[in-house]
Order: sequence, then structure tokens, then C-alpha cells
Amino acid sequence: MSNSFLNVGFENIADNKTCYINFSYQAVLQQLPRMLPKEKVVIELLEDIQPTEELLEEVKALHKLGYTLALDDFEYTSDWQRFFRYIDIIKFDLRATSFADIRSVIGFSRHHNIQYLAEKVETHEEFEQASRLGINLFQGYFFSRPELLKHRALSPSQLVVLELLSEINKPNINFNQIEDIFAHDVSLSYKLLMFVNKQIKSDAKPIASFKQATIYLGEERLRKFISLVATSLSSKDKPSELYVMSVIRARFCERIISEFSSTYSPDEAFMTGLFSLLDSLLDQPMNLLIEQIQLNDRVKEALLQRQGPLALCLRCIEHFEMGLWPKIDEDAVQLNTTQEKVAQVYLESLIWAKTFSLTSPP
Repeated sequence: MSNSFLNVGFENIADNKTCYINFSYQAVLQQLPRMLPKEKVVIELLEDIQPTEELLEEVKALHKLGYTLALDDFEYTSDWQRFFRYIDIIKFDLRATSFADIRSVIGFSRHHNIQYLAEKVETHEEFEQASRLGINLFQGYFFSRPELLKHRALSPSQLVVLELLSEINKPNINFNQIEDIFAHDVSLSYKLLMFVNKQIKSDAKPIASFKQATIYLGEERLRKFISLVATSLSSKDKPSELYVMSVIRARFCERIISEFSSTYSPDEAFMTGLFSLLDSLLDQPMNLLIEQIQLNDRVKEALLQRQGPLALCLRCIEHFEMGLWPKIDEDAVQLNTTQEKVAQVYLESLIWAKTFSLTSPP
């Protein structure tokens, strides 16, 4: 906690969003939550905590100080009833608690000012069922899994995405073709010029045309920019977090390959991370999407077969997303480095993704 939150900082880890942090019974009684800023955290009381008088007194104190408190993986007993007036959030583990039990707990606590959170939500059906019960906070992997619908046609904006991705992944970029695609989308053109003008020195003349932008960026940076902006376009009807995850994955894979492999290029790694959620962003099977994009065999191998060093990078960041620390240890060994070094790359990737902004026109 001291390293992650006091040294690295909340703003870098969570992009100024709220951090949900587990605390044990002893940690709560030792008043460790009071060391953290109340505006930045939710104090989670672990599921094995006993509802004692000592705990109740500290919960009352934290509530009075303005902290947000949550009951984690909650299973109801009448001893918890007296805590409800001081609790802000009740969390339900959908893998361990039935919807019938959740309905009962909501019934017992509904007259208090409590929000309900479902965690380990893994399917859209579970999301919908939990929503109908009155749950409005969610944790889980269901947003990062595609909702595949048979014979679903791609929208015009999604077709533009695939067209752009196909063009920039060809061995020889056809700048006239890319310029034509940009010319048909004012928003895309605006994003490109905004991005490029952010990169140039303040005393330089602003870039005002696509051709100037391509000359300034060069092929590799242009590929990277178009990949990023295309992925952001594809997430138009999806949670913004999916786009953020894609960008973090791209940077992480790029940095890992740069440091720990001399045979694979950082650009290949970047594309692997960025496109790893493309099926979820477009709600189409990955193999069908990849057929329409001219990626090299090593990137395809990582995305479709999950094999090779690029796939190892991808698995590693997925383990960070899931908090699977023993797996991260194994990944670090395979990369011939330490968990600490890999964690540092992950934190740097979070910060980089936050600073990369593609401003939309007003």
C-alpha cells in the first residue's frame, strides 16, 4: 500500500478514479484505512471479517470521517444488520452467491442508502439479470468479451476502422488511399491534426494538411496513430474502459518486447496489444476480423493461437488486469526478469495511456 499509493500516487494508478481496497479485520482495527485520502478510496471489509463490537465502533468512526465503506463478497447474517446504516456499498460475488440470495439481501437492506455491486460478472446475461435486481455497479470481464451476434453487419464507422487498419498494415502504405479515407470523416481529420500539432515544438508553424502530417510523423508513428484512433472509433458504443485497456496493453507489450527481446519488433508488440480486444470492441470473432487486416504472421500467431513471445506479453498484462500475482511471477521468469520490473513497466503503461488523448472536436 505504501509503495503503490504513497510513492506512485493514486492519480497514476487509477487516473483519479476511486480505488477499492481490501482490508482485513486487524488492519481496520489498527486504523490503517485512515492513512489514505477519503476522497480516493473505498474501504472494503473482507468477507471473512466477523461483525464484532470493536469492528462496529471503527466502522462508525470511519463513516463519521467521511470514508466510503463496502462489504466485500457479502453473505447476509442478522449480525450485520446494525452495520447497514454506516455502509455505502454491498458487493456480491456472482460465482459464490445466487441471484435469489442477492434479492433477499437487497430486500433486508433496501431502506438504507446503500448501492449494490456485482463482481465476477462474466456474461452479458449475468449483467442484465443483476441490473434487473437493482444493482448498478459492476466488476468483471464481461465487457472485454465480445457479444457475438449471428449475421450481424458492421456499422459504417466500424467498416472505416477495418479499412484504415487494413491500409496501414500493408507492407507499403498507400498514403493517397489513407488520405481519401480521412477526407470522408471530418472528425478523423481533426483528430489527426490535433495529435500531430501536440507533438511539434511550440514555436513551429502548425500543420494544416494530411500530407504535412504524414511527412512529419513518418510511417511508423503514422501507423501507431491510425491504429490508436481507429481503435477509439470502434469503441463508440462500448465502455470507454475497453479503449483504455487496449492502449495500455499496446504500450505494455511494446515496452516489454523492447526491453526483453531483440528478435521481435516493438511495433509488432504494440499492434498485438492494441488489437487484442478488437473482437470485443466490434462484437465479431477475432479470426474473421484478422482476415480483413493484413497483419504479419507473428502478430496473427499471438492473437489467434496465443503462441510465441508476443502472446507471452499479452498474457502477462492480462494477469495484471485480473490480479493473478503468482501467474505474473511465472511470466517474469519466462521473460528473464523480476515481477518488480514487469510491474514498473505496467505502471508506466498506465501513465502513458492516461497522457495519450485524442481530443474530439466540440
